[in-house]
Amino acid sequence: MDAFPSPEIKTKAFVKAMEGLGIKSAVLVTDGENLNLERSARNVPWVKVLRHEGLNVYDILKHEHLIIVKPAVEKIEERLKG
Repeated sequence: MDAFPSPEIKTKAFVKAMEGLGIKSAVLVTDGENLNLERSARNVPWVKVLRHEGLNVYDILKHEHLIIVKPAVEKIEERLKG
């Protein structure tokens, strides 16, 4: 995913977007701080938002979907190389 649009802090809008994608359990990995996304998802028990440096195997295996924004992929690759 190129970016996860989150113009406002609305849990209802976030849940509607996730349901529109057919996602019931997911880890969303961002490339940095995204307060709107983090706050919109914090009360949704089946979604976890992580910054790229917090990505771990446990959360990947625990959730059905893994959604990573494109800039975070590059940062994860750099971390794995080093």
